[in-house]
Amino acid sequence: MYTKPLVFTNREHGKLPKLNIKGTSRLKLLRKTLRDNIGLARRVRELHLFDFQALYLNASIEREEIANAVASLVMACPSLERLVGFHTPYAHGFDRLSYALSTRTCLKERVWMLTDREQEFGEDDELTSGHYIRECDPTEHFLDLNAKQRFLSTLVLDQEPDPSSTPLNYRAIVGTFKGFPYLRNLSVSGLSETSFTNLALHAIPENLQSLRLEDLPGVTEKGIQRFAASQQAISIRKLTLIDMDITSLVTIADILSPHFASLQHFTLVQDAPPTLDGARSMPRFRSHSLRYMHWELRSEASPLPALALPVSVDSTSFSVVNPEPLCCDATSILADAIKNRALPSLRRIRIPHDPQGVIQSLCKPLATALLPSDTAKFANALRPSPTNHYAVQLDEPNTPNTPRTKNFSYTVLSTLRVDSKSNSPTSPAFSSNATEFALTPIRSRLAAQSRILAARKEAAMTFRIFDPEGRKRLDKTFGDYVGHVGSKISYHLKPDSGLSEQSEWITGIDDLLRDDQVMDAAGGRASVQTRGRCGHVLDGRIRRSRTTVEKLF
Repeated sequence: MYTKPLVFTNREHGKLPKLNIKGTSRLKLLRKTLRDNIGLARRVRELHLFDFQALYLNASIEREEIANAVASLVMACPSLERLVGFHTPYAHGFDRLSYALSTRTCLKERVWMLTDREQEFGEDDELTSGHYIRECDPTEHFLDLNAKQRFLSTLVLDQEPDPSSTPLNYRAIVGTFKGFPYLRNLSVSGLSETSFTNLALHAIPENLQSLRLEDLPGVTEKGIQRFAASQQAISIRKLTLIDMDITSLVTIADILSPHFASLQHFTLVQDAPPTLDGARSMPRFRSHSLRYMHWELRSEASPLPALALPVSVDSTSFSVVNPEPLCCDATSILADAIKNRALPSLRRIRIPHDPQGVIQSLCKPLATALLPSDTAKFANALRPSPTNHYAVQLDEPNTPNTPRTKNFSYTVLSTLRVDSKSNSPTSPAFSSNATEFALTPIRSRLAAQSRILAARKEAAMTFRIFDPEGRKRLDKTFGDYVGHVGSKISYHLKPDSGLSEQSEWITGIDDLLRDDQVMDAAGGRASVQTRGRCGHVLDGRIRRSRTTVEKLF
């Protein structure tokens, strides 16, 4: 029971001690228990504090006190390996929680969310007067906080997107890596071009199994190509590249090559598709170990299809006016690799934007691309238009436009390839005047479903049965389908586990900080009873987000 305690916030009770911060009584009672019984304290391996993340995010002046209370609980657990569900920003100064975690020598998971808020060391008078004090050096301080955790296996480095923030330098990053010989999972996102460079990428420890790189302007395409040919690449099983702006197909071919001998999961997410970029020959994708792929090129997105009315009363299908552009060279090469069995171990692929269903036609046929939660929304989205078509209208989810949130809205205006270099007025363009749309999973599922409905209108097989007298008794035509029956590849259309069906596809850093609230019709918090895995009724005021660091990899 004490190995992985789940600590919930609570409403005030008459028998609980009165505290300045409401909801922390259980945390302090657990801390007292662990301090009084060192045997129980040594058994604690993980602390799950999802409720306190919500409490921290909704607080104002009490945030530091909440973090200090969590720090005191961490100090009471000498064998702690993971602090799950509670993450606070690090401002390159002293804070009790960062110090408490730095003293846990058994720690296996660490999340650094770097920011410059309330920075203490940047404007120190003694530093500017010419005297160097090691304790006031942000680089040395960061190295000291990571010096006692040799058994760390998972590290997340995230820089808040703030142009005024003071980033860590190259020495702090590389020095931290050298102190983690057992590092297996690494995520780096948002660091500036001076903090994380090609040299820092090549300095990551060997035997790394999962690597996630996101929005790193200091890592160039040449750096990724050199890394793909390095010794560190051989052990990587999961590789995620998000907004790395890869422009050359040669780079993707270097990753999907026999040198990445252990690669099983590959994720590519960016706006523009990679191109040939002057390559002398067409690159080829070849990987005997790859089992899962997420292939998301946002510029290949297209508007929702227009569904025509049924041709006859007996018909239950819809014909589709296909507005999708032609696929780019990158997606074409991927399709050729699947056709030619250059990816023999591939079992599941998720491609949110699949022009003309090129990849869908190579996977197992789907009876339906819609989820049970989509069917009602799909039916309600059909709106009659003045023509003989139904227009699909969806209400996009309202997401707060915070500095950490990215909103992508594209409009495809032609059927040319999205990587076409034509400058004609009919070439693909991102227009702010046309109707824009958010790139949500439900749109991808509707696009896949429209291809299935369109195929059912095409005659694939006709049965005609005649009796001995030559009279026709049965004349039935069966529609076609999308896919390849003999394929072993599943066409995956669901976002990552734990995400909303209408949210982003990939679990991100923001999901670790998400405060999921249950709202009533009036906009207030609703009281809903929810039960945990143990069967007990949890506090209905907060619907706990179960997004953990493991889901980033």
